[in-house]
Amino acid sequence: MASNYSVKERALAQFLSRFPAVKVFAKKSYQRLNFFFYKKKYTYRSIYNLEQVDLPGQETFFGYYDKSPISSDGRYILFHAAPFSTKKLPERNRSVSVKVYDTRSKEIVFSHESHAYNWQQGTKAQWLNERKFIFNNYVDGQYVSMMVDLIEGKIENIPCPIYDCFNTDYALTLTFERLMALRPDYGYRNKAALTEDEISNTINDGIFHVNLSTLETKLLLRIEDIMKVSYQEPMKNASHKVNHIMISPNGERFMFLHRYFINGQRFDRLMVADRDGKNLKLLCDDGMVSHCYWLDSNTIIGYLRDKQFGDKYYKVDINSNQKVILGEGVIDNFGDGHPSVYNNKLLFDTYPDKARMKRLFIFDMEISKLEEIGEFYESLSYYGETRCDLHPRFSPQGDKVFFDSVHDGKRQLYWVNLRD
Repeated sequence: MASNYSVKERALAQFLSRFPAVKVFAKKSYQRLNFFFYKKKYTYRSIYNLEQVDLPGQETFFGYYDKSPISSDGRYILFHAAPFSTKKLPERNRSVSVKVYDTRSKEIVFSHESHAYNWQQGTKAQWLNERKFIFNNYVDGQYVSMMVDLIEGKIENIPCPIYDCFNTDYALTLTFERLMALRPDYGYRNKAALTEDEISNTINDGIFHVNLSTLETKLLLRIEDIMKVSYQEPMKNASHKVNHIMISPNGERFMFLHRYFINGQRFDRLMVADRDGKNLKLLCDDGMVSHCYWLDSNTIIGYLRDKQFGDKYYKVDINSNQKVILGEGVIDNFGDGHPSVYNNKLLFDTYPDKARMKRLFIFDMEISKLEEIGEFYESLSYYGETRCDLHPRFSPQGDKVFFDSVHDGKRQLYWVNLRD
């Protein structure tokens, strides 16, 4: 029996997106029923040996798929650790630790608590160069970020949280209280979520620029101005947010998702702008844009909807808006995943199939060859906001693949060596 979800099943799920409350109940019930019939006798299977930083009594993870946990020289691994079960929602009075593991000494060489986190993206911890990294925290009633020099042992406090950074030059960020109101998976719980009246204020909110040298912060793009690009009348009474800001490899542009909600139904738009917020441009607007990644500074890879060709992985030229189907006939059937790239290799994962197994693949885009790295079980104990997507990432050298998994009964950061 095939354990992947069929085209008809996906079409039904898409239809139910119009009725969010019904979809949540129906989806979980259907998944429980399928698991009874399709359950496998193993919790993971891989052609590679799995490695991990083992911390007894703690669950570990990194966060999102667009950043690698390992430093650019391959020495240090940045990650989060929780001394409690991550099957529960994050709590404002419980902290996780941001840690750094030295692969040479096999020791933890840095540890700092943070109260600003979620299970999907952690604290937005990310490397700025070989020895500097940054992460978000909650201090004295405010969301902030902390820039750490690992060699000098110095921590510099930034008076606002960050979302994505370009080296030690600048950061872009957003209002996490708005995310907490409209997509709590990516929000923080220390401050109250925005109220409906505050959500409707689209003039003083949007995407912010942070100079990491002077610490000057300014509003770069207002949600109000984002809405004006190819404006449609239904947007008027919708709830709006921005999310998934990703700066291009050369730092000159950034992409983001503009999402708005009408009676609980979500609509997605992929947009791009110059680093100064100018030349704001709409790239994709066919209702669904999921996960994206910079292939290079002029091309985006994303799983998104094209009204003519359907939901697939596409390469999008940000200058011409031209979309090209990626891996047609090879990766079409796996559905939505989290893509990242090293040279000509596309790394992506899948959501749980009927057996609750998630699969991890590398697709060679030059010769159209697909390699399966492994499959990993996710219990229904991890669900919704507490789910554990694999969120795979290459190391900067392309010799390792890092991913988060719960196949062993707890959230854990793993990696495999591709060149042993």
